[in-house]
Amino acid sequence: MTAHALGVEVACDGPGESRDCPESAAIHARFGSLTAAQVREDGRTDGWTRRRRGRRLVDLCPACSSH
Repeated sequence: MTAHALGVEVACDGPGESRDCPESAAIHARFGSLTAAQVREDGRTDGWTRRRRGRRLVDLCPACSSH
């Protein structure tokens, strides 16, 4: 049996350090997206953003981006 990677899921990091995403949002990857970078690109078309929080980058869904 051979295992193949099915892709990755990028989930929202929430509106703040101590708050989870109220919608438990995740980017809906398109059929051909297999890497995190490709999935994040899919998310940008749906309004997702990537910001720096402290020393790391976080992914935010459209609802959390506005906070």
